[in-house]
Amino acid sequence: MKSKEEDERNQVYRETLRPNWQKLDYDKTDRGRKMPKPLVCKQYLDGEIFDLETDIRNLSVKTLYEVVHSRRSLRKYNSGSMTKQELAYIANLTCETINFGPGYAFGVIPSGGATSSLETYFYLHDVEGFDQGIYHYMKRENKLMKLPIKVTSDLVNKAMSNQLRNAQIVVFWTATPYRTEYKYSFTAHKMIAMEAGHACQNLYLASESLDYGAVAIAAYNQELSDQLLEIGGEEFVIYIATVGRK
Repeated sequence: MKSKEEDERNQVYRETLRPNWQKLDYDKTDRGRKMPKPLVCKQYLDGEIFDLETDIRNLSVKTLYEVVHSRRSLRKYNSGSMTKQELAYIANLTCETINFGPGYAFGVIPSGGATSSLETYFYLHDVEGFDQGIYHYMKRENKLMKLPIKVTSDLVNKAMSNQLRNAQIVVFWTATPYRTEYKYSFTAHKMIAMEAGHACQNLYLASESLDYGAVAIAAYNQELSDQLLEIGGEEFVIYIATVGRK
C-alpha cells in the first residue's frame, strides 16, 4: 500500500505533465521581465575538434515506411566499428541545428518555442577514425569536440547502470531547463521531456535506416552520468541511448 508521502510526491510529478497554460502569465516570465536571453548553444573552449562527414544522404538501406515498422529496441549488439559516415548520419538526423538567433535555435527535432533545451554528447566506443572518449556535438558548427575527460568503458557502463552491452556509440542528452523556463516558466518541463523524446525517436529511426539497433535508457545512474560528463547544477543528463550493430 502506497504511503501518503508517495502519493503526494507522485501528484507533484504529475503536475509537470499537465501544466495549466491558462495560468501562465507571459508578462511574469523572465522573457516578459526583459531579462537577458539565455544562450542556447553550449561552447567548450578546450578540446580537439573533428569534422563530420558530409556525403551521407544516400546511406539509408530502408524506406521510411520500412524503418517505422521494423524499429524495435535492441539491447545486444555485434562487434565491428561504426563508420565515420554512419556516425555523421546519426548525428545529422538526431541533433543538427539549422538556424540560430538570440535565444532560439531551429533544428531537425521539434523544440518548445525553439528554445533548444538539449545538448548532445556522444561516447564513441568503436568508431573508425575516433579514439574512445566523450565528444560534444557543436550545434553551430556541426562538428564534434573531444572533451578532455578521462573516461573508460567501465565508467560509462556504471553510469548507465550496466547497460553498455558492446554498443558502438552511446548518446547522452542533457537538459538546461532555464532555456525553456525563460519563456514558458512552469509549463517548460513537459516540453523539455517531449523534446528529449523527439530526439531519441529520431535516433531510433536513423539507426534503423542504417540497419543498426538502438535502445532508449531512462533507468541510468543520474549522479554518475552527470559526473561522467563533468556537468551539474543547471545542466544534467535527461536521457541516454545506445546504438550498435545488429
